[in-house]
Amino acid sequence: MQWGGVEEQHPAVAAVGRRAAGLEANALARLSAFDIDEATIVAATEHLFANSRLTLNFHPDRRDSLGRTVAAGLLSDGRYRSQFETGISNGGRFAVPGGDRTRWESALFDDAYDNGTLSRPVYGALDPFGDSYGGAPRFGSSFVVLESHCLARATFCVGDSHSEPVDIGTLREPLSILAGAFDRCSTGTGFGRGLTVDRLLTALGKRSSDSLSARELDSYIEAQIHGSVDFERDVQAIVLDPSFRGSAVERDLTLASERFGFAIGWNEGSEVRPEQIPPEFRGGDMLDLARATARPDGLLDAAAIGTAIANVPFTAPSIEGDPEASPRQRYKKLWHCCLKFGRPIPGPPARDDQRD
Repeated sequence: MQWGGVEEQHPAVAAVGRRAAGLEANALARLSAFDIDEATIVAATEHLFANSRLTLNFHPDRRDSLGRTVAAGLLSDGRYRSQFETGISNGGRFAVPGGDRTRWESALFDDAYDNGTLSRPVYGALDPFGDSYGGAPRFGSSFVVLESHCLARATFCVGDSHSEPVDIGTLREPLSILAGAFDRCSTGTGFGRGLTVDRLLTALGKRSSDSLSARELDSYIEAQIHGSVDFERDVQAIVLDPSFRGSAVERDLTLASERFGFAIGWNEGSEVRPEQIPPEFRGGDMLDLARATARPDGLLDAAAIGTAIANVPFTAPSIEGDPEASPRQRYKKLWHCCLKFGRPIPGPPARDDQRD
């Protein structure tokens, strides 16, 4: 069966492909409105996937339902597990029978997962821009880079799957995704990078190694990867936030890289002084929470947030999800603040309190 895009297509991928094929005429009409000729559309579609990478943003120090950090779980399991298995999420924790995540997946994948025989998908993003922070950094300071063969068993939507996206697609049926991306750029603010349609075309024509970074929270092409994500087979690299240098996270993932044969890299990182966070952003209590969570030198970074959330007792996901005022939700928003208003970490930070 293999679902690597060779022998047989995964049922969820086939379902989205059928729906995306029905959107093709609409997508072509929308693309033609930008005065783009057919040859340019074909080239842009090819570039969208050939020059992009699939990334899975995550926080490597969060603890799962077994009490393990994500990094330790990756070392132990050798695979990237869904929120239905780990009990944790950097979005909403609704991954239970009858919860919103189940409902969203039923709608998007035409009930492919409803009989319980298939492992649920994992969530990431298509990264056409080689962003230093990965394709969807609101969901984690670090990220996995998948091998290109995983594109064949991925589905995509412009925006987040919880919002009933209009534009969906697959590697075989990509036109609605391209049209949605162009729509995002028609106002000149596309993907948080000030992209016009012409600039998007230029960006798509470049390899993802030609980084076009942005501290973007809300604009991304979500990817859902179906079938198991096996580290030995499917993972090219893990890129870590430099706040984890010298920590148990680095140790565990270095061991995992040696065991499963992927590379370890470092992104630019994010650190911020609490006073640089606008008081209206993500709620009025973020400033006080940032001050209480910051490192001894007064700067807030990903590892400092992880240390604080490690003291929050684990509770199981629920149909209602975590209340907005709960510690998990507040620390999730605090990471958004750190990413949005932070600056690159200039070097390995002095944080002996974080070392094992």
